[in-house]
Amino acid sequence: MRFEMSVGHRHLLPLLACWMMSAPAWAADTPAVTSPQPAAEWIVTLGVSAAVAPRYDGASLYGPYALPSFSIRRSDEAAGFSAPDDGFDYTLLSGERWAIGPVLNLRGGRYLASDRRLYGLRDVPWTVEAGVFAEVWPIQNRLRTRLEIRHGFRGRADGFVGDLSVDWVEKFGRFTLSGGPRMSFADADYMDANFGVLPTEAAANMRVRAFDPGPGVKSLGLAAALSYAWSDTWTTTAYARYDRLVRDAAASPIVRRFGSRDQFTIGTELTFSFAVGR
Repeated sequence: MRFEMSVGHRHLLPLLACWMMSAPAWAADTPAVTSPQPAAEWIVTLGVSAAVAPRYDGASLYGPYALPSFSIRRSDEAAGFSAPDDGFDYTLLSGERWAIGPVLNLRGGRYLASDRRLYGLRDVPWTVEAGVFAEVWPIQNRLRTRLEIRHGFRGRADGFVGDLSVDWVEKFGRFTLSGGPRMSFADADYMDANFGVLPTEAAANMRVRAFDPGPGVKSLGLAAALSYAWSDTWTTTAYARYDRLVRDAAASPIVRRFGSRDQFTIGTELTFSFAVGR
């Protein structure tokens, strides 16, 4: 789900299609000649995804969620590859095999309503994460590596978090199969907000001990997606991701007592593309 302009997330763009035609030119004994209509300038893609995922980072309970998606590209550019777990990005600089730009991500929070066993523990509010992304294609159109580094902007969930992904991309007619390994890492602020337990919280909850996690790798995993282009307009994608919490994230009393080291996400996405004129 990405927002890309080569001239990444999710807002509806008003439908605008307007063609300009030049006035007819007349010459002696010749019929009027009208210049051809210009081709559409942009291809806009709108979509919606629905998935089932852990209710919070490290949870054993699952819940549904839905998100819109949006992307735009020039009509003379080929549609780029985007994995379902990519953040929303905006390409500022790019070459034949690389791209760099800002990226956004929405991260759900952790609340008592998510799991009543969390009584006494602080809430972690949902947050918008903003940062930068960089991707490189070691094998053009086949092998992509991508790094996102983002920072939250709301309450105690603030902190740096990063995602490193590798995807092998194969096309079979109208099908596109992709997938590969994933790694997530975070700084001390993020780890403390999501996996830490203060002494006062431990005393209030009485089922967990105080815990002060450090920064570093928090999960390793795999992701896969299968897309089918029904036409130039409609595309359906099914995807799945598995993450295994490691190190201090896995050692957190919240995960050990109430959650699970194994985190699964399963979802589907439907996109609709249309041309927008000059």
